[in-house]
Amino acid sequence: MEPGGERTFHHVLRAAVQRSGLGLDRIRYRLEQQGHRLSVATLSLWQTGQRRPERRESLAALTALEEILAVPSGSLTSVLGPPRSRGPGPNGQRRVPVEAMWPADPQVPALLGDVDAEDEFLVRLSHHDLVTLGPDGSERSLRVRLVLKATRSGVSRLPIAFASDHPDAPRPVVRPLRHCSVRSAEYVPERGYLVASVEFDRVLARGEVIMVEYVVEHAPAPARSVRSERKLRFPVHEYFAEVSFHPDAVPARCGWTFYGDGTTTRGGELPIDSTHCVHFAASNAKPGRYSIHWEW
Repeated sequence: MEPGGERTFHHVLRAAVQRSGLGLDRIRYRLEQQGHRLSVATLSLWQTGQRRPERRESLAALTALEEILAVPSGSLTSVLGPPRSRGPGPNGQRRVPVEAMWPADPQVPALLGDVDAEDEFLVRLSHHDLVTLGPDGSERSLRVRLVLKATRSGVSRLPIAFASDHPDAPRPVVRPLRHCSVRSAEYVPERGYLVASVEFDRVLARGEVIMVEYVVEHAPAPARSVRSERKLRFPVHEYFAEVSFHPDAVPARCGWTFYGDGTTTRGGELPIDSTHCVHFAASNAKPGRYSIHWEW
């Protein structure tokens, strides 16, 4: 037992690391040799109790970590305890639980639960969505540009989720564009769900700002698209959405709708400009579902 009777995960881990005489970088290297990718920042946060392994990939690494630290099997997993209940977001910002954003789709929260949930330590300064449709009227790409500010040191990744309107559609492709890479991606073809982890090109210090940009590309669908929806779990200082239609497939009319906490709903019309685009902007955007929809 640790001094003072402490048997929490981070106390046990810190003591095991000290006894091993290994530095965190060496531990990270040995984990990677066994197929487990963990950053030094993550290991450090585990030691201090600021974070704990919860996603599937992290839990799978614990057995290898016990072997590397030369501690009995189960020494770390036995003190891990149940998953923590997540409270308010950084700086007390209101957020919506994953389950509330996908009430009819339990697979999405389950998949997101396997991705590091560092998004709660990121303030959204700016979020720009650009949806592009093809000449057949189906959605071809979603380009996302985010400006994020870390509220805690050690943040390095962001989970994303995409849902196709057409089940059994070909697997979408997530391509990093600026200051990020795609760490992992899982696709559920029968429902058209894609969940991925986008990793920043550097680990952020507290207060540091980063701009990341990525695009989700997918094949033409069998039917025309009729809407694009963004689920915001956290407030966004400036949210901007744009839908670009092909000149050969311009809808008759467009509108927007915001769905809030179950009682708040707003909406209105959106004009189509001379470049066949519609735009929607919101300052201090609240968590909820923002939909741009159109009629052919």
